Amino acid sequence: MFMMFSSAISIAGSSIGMGLAFLAWIIKLILVKFKGEKISFVKVPFNKAILILFSGILVSFIGTLDFDMSLAGLEDILIVIILFYLVVNNVKTVKTIKKMFALGIVSIIISSIYATFYQHFYLGISRVDSTFMALDFGALLLIYCIFIMIFLFFNENGLKSDFLSGFALILLLVTLALNKSRGSWLGFVGGSVITFWLHKKKLIPIFLIVLLVVMLFAPAAIHDRIMSITDLKNNKSNYTRLGLWKSSLMIFRDNPINGVGINNFRQAYKSGYEQSNVDHPFSHAHSTFLNFLAETGAIGLGSLLYLFYSVLRFLYSGYKYVEDKFSKLFILGTFSSFIGTFLIQGMTESNFSKSVVGRTIWFLVALAVVLVKLSEKQEEIPQ
Repeated sequence: MFMMFSSAISIAGSSIGMGLAFLAWIIKLILVKFKGEKISFVKVPFNKAILILFSGILVSFIGTLDFDMSLAGLEDILIVIILFYLVVNNVKTVKTIKKMFALGIVSIIISSIYATFYQHFYLGISRVDSTFMALDFGALLLIYCIFIMIFLFFNENGLKSDFLSGFALILLLVTLALNKSRGSWLGFVGGSVITFWLHKKKLIPIFLIVLLVVMLFAPAAIHDRIMSITDLKNNKSNYTRLGLWKSSLMIFRDNPINGVGINNFRQAYKSGYEQSNVDHPFSHAHSTFLNFLAETGAIGLGSLLYLFYSVLRFLYSGYKYVEDKFSKLFILGTFSSFIGTFLIQGMTESNFSKSVVGRTIWFLVALAVVLVKLSEKQEEIPQ
């Protein structure tokens, strides 16, 4: 619970909560074994895809430029995988999931209030980031904006709940605008369109009209930021990304099978792949897919794409399968957030193994798995 409450407030708090939860799980497993009982783990439909990704990353260790950096990169991915299995094997009820979800909402509201009212209006910071990097905070905002929007529009709430959800959604959308992370904006728009397409297609034109009106009447700073998305010549952020993407493809061209080693983009970039329009070496390629291509080659990227496909297929099937309204909407939010964050924002930002983004998405995926499993158990109970 503590980990979820601090998930959008502090990386350190989230790490402490996760560490304590993992320790408690290990102690629980030891006690079960000590009693002579059988230890059982929840069967996850995409276990094979996770194993294939892990294997693809290990293959990238062969000939890695910096073994220590590869170990650090492997550790980042192991943390989110451990978190995933920790949640899947220990969360047992819908009531617990609702409490965790509520704590996550409280967490992002606190973070948004701090960013909007303290950072922007009091300190005068033009691009708010709360306690995170701006791109990471933008990803958190897009995730929770999608979830709150889904439960506001599609759940059967009371007037009080609708008012609170509406306030929260407006606050988060304003904060998202002030965050100015264009990839997060695109991720929110794409995830929202996916949501409406799956659940209520007739809302898509309304959403797009509202979006157009907001763009037309947005403050000049926000409007200029929106228009900069297509400026590939003069916008520094854009032409820097283009340079990094070019380097990624060049690195892949010379290391097509297993790349230069996970977490070794900076080392490879400095070894002869520098670009004149990039003013300093970056630790990643500003694209999850091109970063994996450069660091882990075709094997790593293929395993990542297979994992994404497997997770999304499971979530889509779960959304169609479950009957409980909360479970159905939660899985829908997870599906749309996964696409908005990893597939859309991930095209321009290397966010798969980033601590706050990766932990949040995989925590939500784990809860979605639990909801599907609980629904399956309910089906097995004779009526």
